[in-house]
Amino acid sequence: MRAFLFTVWIKAGKTATATVALLETLAAKQFTVAEQGGRYVVSASVQGKSFTYELPQGQTAYDFTELCYDAWRYIDGMTDAQLEAYIKDADDECTNVTQATFANYAQPNYHGN
Repeated sequence: MRAFLFTVWIKAGKTATATVALLETLAAKQFTVAEQGGRYVVSASVQGKSFTYELPQGQTAYDFTELCYDAWRYIDGMTDAQLEAYIKDADDECTNVTQATFANYAQPNYHGN
């Protein structure tokens, strides 16, 4: 998500407010998806600016809308400085790495004990 947000942030002029607005426009399906040489590209015009984003292989327009929502949900309410720190990975966070957690729940006793 960080790489996607970087693309949107740059296109939005590096401000949190404009980035949120761009994500909201994209999430409202104000975009088109076209095939170009075997890859799918999202195109949109937002506030007179052209925006393009190549979808990763196997992703659809629905996946793109979900990505917009997740990004919007994550950054809505951030200041410009907070968003820039996240985009630049200033705290050396690894938020793009999937992590699994396991809980130790008591196993049910199937032997009547």
